[in-house]
Amino acid sequence: MKMNIFKTLMLLAGLLLITSVNAQSTGGNEVLFTVAGQPVTKEEFLYVYKKNNPDKQNDYSKESLDEYLDLYINFKLKVAEARAERIDTTEKVREELQKYGDQLIKSNFDKEVLEAAALKMYNRQQSERLVYHIMIAIDASAPGADTTGAINKLKAAAERLKKGEDFGKVAAEVSTDKTNATDPGLIGWITAGQIPDANFENAAFETPVGTNSNIVKSKFGYHIIKVAKERPSSGTVTVAHILIKTGKEAKPEDITKAKVKIDSLYNLVKSNPASFEELAGRYSEDKVSAANGGKLEAFGTGKMVLPFQEAAFALKNPGDIAAPVQTTFGYHIIKLIEKKPNGTFAEVKDELKGKIERSPEYKTLRTDFVEKVKTKYPFTENSEAKKEMLAKLDSSFVKNTWLMSQAANMNKTMFSIGNRNFTQSDMASYLEINQRVSRDKNIEEKYNKLYTQALEQTLIEYDLSERNIDFKRLLQEYRDGLPLFAMLERKIWSKGSTDTIGLKNYYEAHKNEYMWEERIDATIYTCADVKTAKAVRKLAGKNQSDKSIMEKFNVDSTELVTIKSALFLPGQDSNVDLLNKTVGIGSDILNANGSITFVKINKIVAPAPKTLDEARGYVISAYQDQLEKQWIEELHKKYPVSVNEKVFNSMVR
Repeated sequence: MKMNIFKTLMLLAGLLLITSVNAQSTGGNEVLFTVAGQPVTKEEFLYVYKKNNPDKQNDYSKESLDEYLDLYINFKLKVAEARAERIDTTEKVREELQKYGDQLIKSNFDKEVLEAAALKMYNRQQSERLVYHIMIAIDASAPGADTTGAINKLKAAAERLKKGEDFGKVAAEVSTDKTNATDPGLIGWITAGQIPDANFENAAFETPVGTNSNIVKSKFGYHIIKVAKERPSSGTVTVAHILIKTGKEAKPEDITKAKVKIDSLYNLVKSNPASFEELAGRYSEDKVSAANGGKLEAFGTGKMVLPFQEAAFALKNPGDIAAPVQTTFGYHIIKLIEKKPNGTFAEVKDELKGKIERSPEYKTLRTDFVEKVKTKYPFTENSEAKKEMLAKLDSSFVKNTWLMSQAANMNKTMFSIGNRNFTQSDMASYLEINQRVSRDKNIEEKYNKLYTQALEQTLIEYDLSERNIDFKRLLQEYRDGLPLFAMLERKIWSKGSTDTIGLKNYYEAHKNEYMWEERIDATIYTCADVKTAKAVRKLAGKNQSDKSIMEKFNVDSTELVTIKSALFLPGQDSNVDLLNKTVGIGSDILNANGSITFVKINKIVAPAPKTLDEARGYVISAYQDQLEKQWIEELHKKYPVSVNEKVFNSMVR
């Protein structure tokens, strides 16, 4: 590809605002030129000029601006043609546009929303809270769930707490969570990102220490949360342990037996701390960690059952060993390996973002963002248009073979946000491209899911575009650039390499532009030793064929002679160059390994045109250049271009 195509590609990276936006308003900027009635402002031109000419930051000469103006006009002509030919409606381009658009939207949404959520989680993780709760377990999403009854029970419990009753006493009598009989309602020390419910976590960290929350709904039921204490973060700890199991159904004699065994192991460890890993490997009944000397993965507050956690974090120095600790799993001996404080936000940001993105909270963040956008700009939905689209779907939609042509000529607006309308045609395209994303076997459920996705994506994109000019410009680069690239591929690049007749005709008309320099027809002989070289030289002087010489000397897998015959350009082979274009056989050349090389120049070949195959890459590039020039000439005739010379001259310095 030669320079004009390269510059076209560079221009693809320098697109600015959508032409239709420019047509609606130039924002008070002077119009530099129009193409097919679409204005291009001075501001837009200067932006792409500076962006694509970093080496010309201070060059505003008439010559430089003129050169780039021609390129940019040609670029705008191609964009106009791509729109006229509706390249963006082809399936391949639609898929690419959505893929790149979705990636850009997600990247900006995550940077703006997900990073803020990660920072919020990080800030919360700098402290830990001792939490109790009273819970009425209920699946609020289940048909017939008695949510009113659950709430009323907690309202009554809240009244008792206000009158001064002990939280533990009320929890023991009311809560359906009977996990901790000795300390009713106890959940334990928690930190952010640990409780798998955003509502519960928010209440636990937003309720002042020493007070109770209002009634909180979670996916587990309804709660009143008490925040008893707060302390700085304990960071993370890495420990090893030896476990002797008892289990929930263990009999008293089994517990006694386990206690005797763990005490015996503890005495062995105390007398010889270095034996911990060996004893863990032999006796620990946690077989996964036993295989690694009892070592567990690093954990923070709330990851382990409370007695184990408290004993592990109470250890001070690496190598310290805690006395046996009883949990619901059995008895443990715990050895401290490492304690680490929380990392900086920069160090843990990606980890926190990944954690949030994999959690239900990510969907909540996205939904909340969309709901705010709906109230921020004028928003309407057309339920009738939505029903009409549903009526066009059949079993092929469930089988992922539905085509948007089945909804041809449907163009009602399905929803609008600000000045953006999302039509039935837009929805049909979205459904065709994304139908494989959903595995639902019910047509309406699958449709509603994809409709919601399209709605959310459109609203997020609209809001980002309104607030972030860089996002808006880059998104438009994709929307102008990808269809244009596809059209160039079809009209120029593919045609240049597949139009065999056109390529051959171009070659025949220009073959004298693809010439070989004068070349040397030579044969290079390399022989194993002087004796062999003497014999080969004699045969070469008699014009014996390379094949016959090779057959004579290379027998029984022994290679005494190698021969290379070719046309050599000056500088390609130093041994050939030594003969200075003298036809005949040159002198022997002794190689470092003792072998002998000599060269025979057969003839001097005069300059001649390269064959089409020999020059194919150059010919294709030149043919593509010609096709593009012809196409641009056609576009200039098809679309009127008007340049405002006064505005242009105002840029010249």
